[in-house]
Amino acid sequence: MPRKDVTEVAWCALCEPCLQVVADQMKLVHDGGSVQIQQCGWCGLARSCGAGARTRCLVCLDDRSVPDPAVQGIAHRLELDGTWRENSEFLAATTVKVRLAKYFRPGWTVLATDVHGLPWTGYRWLTRSHGTWGRDDETGEVRQLKRVRGETTLLYLVRYGQVLQFGRGGEDRVGAHVAQGAVPILVLSAPGERVVVARDKLKRAHRSEMVSQRTPVDLFAVLPDGEDVTDRFSRS
Repeated sequence: MPRKDVTEVAWCALCEPCLQVVADQMKLVHDGGSVQIQQCGWCGLARSCGAGARTRCLVCLDDRSVPDPAVQGIAHRLELDGTWRENSEFLAATTVKVRLAKYFRPGWTVLATDVHGLPWTGYRWLTRSHGTWGRDDETGEVRQLKRVRGETTLLYLVRYGQVLQFGRGGEDRVGAHVAQGAVPILVLSAPGERVVVARDKLKRAHRSEMVSQRTPVDLFAVLPDGEDVTDRFSRS
């Protein structure tokens, strides 16, 4: 179609009928100048976006969407048993939750992020992003957050629905996963350098930090002297 007859929405050129399908999806909730935060009226998820740009939800697909073979390959590997659309939206939502958990810090509420590639690919495929934004609980200030890279002492395994996620980080990182809805399966404490080595061994064994809940992920096999501190993160 001629360029004058299409409108760019989240890197995709849409004709007028397609534009109407998502016309009521996103609502502006914060204007930060060069970056805005918009919220999906369908699922409630917020995302960051360039000011003045048309965007869409990071998770929700619609009636125009078609199955992505790559995403369905990931869903098969993770043994997800939903429809292709349910699997795609679940993977996208989990990807966003994992990203948000990485920016948690005491005294701040993480509001929104931007993951290039969603919702269509169902997972992150480029690092380009409008950033992750949060609100200071005391002052109400909203600004872009930097990823917290504190002392690493924990190797953890949590479950998001039908998917297991393992990783390394401090108590705040594990607590952030739980706040995002994850269920702690096992959390081991050990000196930071040993936790790094253990996490790398798991990644080589499983090729990804996100695996099926039926996959046997043995933290003690890679960190045999780790102290079990899972009880610290019990969900209330």
